[in-house]
Amino acid sequence: MAAIMKPRQGLPSDLDAITNVIIKTMPLDPQWNYRFPYRKTHPHDHYKYTRMLFEYFLNPLCDDWLVMVTEDSLGPDSDETSVVSFGVWDVSYLNKRKYGPDYKTQDAVTLVEGRGGSTRKDANHERFNAFWKGQILAWKKNFGPNGPEQMHLQILATLPQYQRRGHASSLCKWAMRLVRRESLKYMSVHASPMGRALYSSLKFKTVATFDIQVPNEKEKLTLEAMMYKP
Repeated sequence: MAAIMKPRQGLPSDLDAITNVIIKTMPLDPQWNYRFPYRKTHPHDHYKYTRMLFEYFLNPLCDDWLVMVTEDSLGPDSDETSVVSFGVWDVSYLNKRKYGPDYKTQDAVTLVEGRGGSTRKDANHERFNAFWKGQILAWKKNFGPNGPEQMHLQILATLPQYQRRGHASSLCKWAMRLVRRESLKYMSVHASPMGRALYSSLKFKTVATFDIQVPNEKEKLTLEAMMYKP
């Protein structure tokens, strides 16, 4: 059966399927191992708080965020499909248009921290905080001065066995069309080595390279601030 790759909006009912995608996919990305080095020792916490974060992203009340998914068949002879790829975008430009530039954006990570995430056992909390704060600072430096008329790709993941079938490209191209339709200035992403080749192939340009590092640690992550301009 042919792949079903037309993106659709993620629903709260997709939560378990999306959690499955991220749990199985993201360990391939160095930033996941950097933040969650104890996930194999504490799989319950890893699943619980990962799922909790995406519960917020999929909640219609959290409308600063938009989740899009693609589906594929579960086997060559199967008519059943499931979510195999998804992306999460910061679309807070919509609420900023509605309420003005002083609108306070929603923060799903802080909400998870308040529900026990601050003591989750699967994470290296110093690295987790350095990663989150480092991305915020990098966004403010590289993209913030251009104003609110933009959207940011927060995360993109495809199950390993469904990669290189066009799912991630389909999601990105959907978002690129939205940028043009909404007359936004651009779409941004903080690309890890895992995603850089895809974004480059879609004509994203590197604006800056930055490091995530805990003080006095040798280990670090290097990410690229990349931008698609219509």
